[in-house]
Amino acid sequence: MDKQMDFVKIGGTRYPHITIRWRDIIGDGAMVRLVDANKLVCPTMYTEGYLFDCFEANGEKYVRTFATWAYDEEEKEASFGDRNCFPVCVLTKESRRDLKIAVAWVEANKIDF
Repeated sequence: MDKQMDFVKIGGTRYPHITIRWRDIIGDGAMVRLVDANKLVCPTMYTEGYLFDCFEANGEKYVRTFATWAYDEEEKEASFGDRNCFPVCVLTKESRRDLKIAVAWVEANKIDF
């Protein structure tokens, strides 16, 4: 991520755009030979969206994202959709670095999670 951060402003709060790259668990129930069994690997998945927040629970760090939103001007309330929650441990090294940059940007722009 560049120092210039893309973001969306929803109801006065800025949420940085982020690409989360993470390792997915896959499985296969078919019987295969050893040579084919060795080909089963975890793919890198890509999730595009906005950083909602980061938090810690039971000693593990998590990041939440969203991709769609609505803002009710009358109620002054936001709604968020296409939401994901990732344990930070499944993120790629590059994505962890980008997350640190986004969190630093949030802190520098005084956005309170």
